[in-house]
Amino acid sequence: MSGQPIPPVLDPSSEKPRMLVLCFDGTSNQYGGENTNVVKFFSMLRKDCDDEQLCYYQTGVGTYGPPGFMSFITGWISKIADEAIAWYLDEHVMDGYKFLMDNYKPGDKISIFGFSRGAYTARALAGFLTKIGLLPRSNYQQVTFAYKLYTRTDVEGLGLAKGFKKTYCRPVSIDFLGVWDTVASTGVRL
Repeated sequence: MSGQPIPPVLDPSSEKPRMLVLCFDGTSNQYGGENTNVVKFFSMLRKDCDDEQLCYYQTGVGTYGPPGFMSFITGWISKIADEAIAWYLDEHVMDGYKFLMDNYKPGDKISIFGFSRGAYTARALAGFLTKIGLLPRSNYQQVTFAYKLYTRTDVEGLGLAKGFKKTYCRPVSIDFLGVWDTVASTGVRL
């Protein structure tokens, strides 16, 4: 050896766990003149100390279309479809999942809140994390495939999900799931 001292190994367990709080609003809800309880709750969260708590707020189903929608008419149709049948529910769930991918550290506590279809989104995200686990940071190319595995309920799909979780993901626990007025959506089982 060169006689160089070996740098100390940092113990990740020595870092204080943080609280990761995700809030999903209801259909067509976002910040405005008459705010929902999700916005009111989010406004009370501490957002000035990232080493203790990180907060994520997502507007409700029907408030935005996927990136790339250019025309007003197409955007309007997309908004109506999303409000009616939660057309982009999977995008809402995967966006929350990506927030956790980018920010979760072992030991962090995860709390998820939602109202109306946002409650459904919160429950779907909790199911996704439980069944699939959490992919490593910035591994976005796997998210859509992982989500498709999550939505499968056939025997083969369940086996593939279990294998995918073991191969690519780490298990995470949800410390708290707070939902009210859950409104079912089409296409995804909790």
